Amino acid sequence: MILAQPNEPSERGFMRPLSHLELLLTLVFLQISQSFLSSEHLVQRSVFNFILLFVVFSALRTLSQSKTWTFIALAAGVLGYALISYSEVARSVWSLVISDLCFLVVFSLLLLALGESVFSKGLSDLNRIIGAVCIYFIIGLLFALLYSLLETFQPESFSLSMYENDAAGHQDRFGQLLYFSNVTLTTLGYGDIQPVSRPARSFATLEALIGQLYLAIVIARLVGVHIANASRTRE
Repeated sequence: MILAQPNEPSERGFMRPLSHLELLLTLVFLQISQSFLSSEHLVQRSVFNFILLFVVFSALRTLSQSKTWTFIALAAGVLGYALISYSEVARSVWSLVISDLCFLVVFSLLLLALGESVFSKGLSDLNRIIGAVCIYFIIGLLFALLYSLLETFQPESFSLSMYENDAAGHQDRFGQLLYFSNVTLTTLGYGDIQPVSRPARSFATLEALIGQLYLAIVIARLVGVHIANASRTRE
């Protein structure tokens, strides 16, 4: 029987399939598309909601190792999409609140699944680094959803432009809060949107701290270890 040597490609962490790449591309596409799709037009709102649902289906690949998590994420994602569609007709604020909660569940499960994949034992390969970048994007999405819920239950928690309490206003508000979340996570601090209420300031401060520590500790370490492993395999 022939034993595989440690330096063979099958043992190299960086040679494994990039299973998280599809998720990363859909997350980037979601970030970009919401900037170009107007919340004032029904068709463009529907396109954005479909993209959000597509992100959920991409997330299911990451969650596929756990049937329970996959079922919960699928049910929550489909329910969230259905409630957003229902709010187009019924103008129900509560359907939008529940849809935010549904997507909060989906991305929380995705965060846990990616955490298990990225921080499990083994070589630091390119797939782990891509997974870690996905986590960074998801943190921004989770805080945007939290901010949206906070703005619903405590209006004027953020200095946002005017919006209506309907599906169009909800998407417009989410777009503003996603932008604010990403700016806060990266500590750019443009200042065009500001947290006003005390809970909003607390969440924003927490997100900024998480963003800085995550980049400094997690991403930097994974990249450093990956480069070191790649250098050793060349020797």
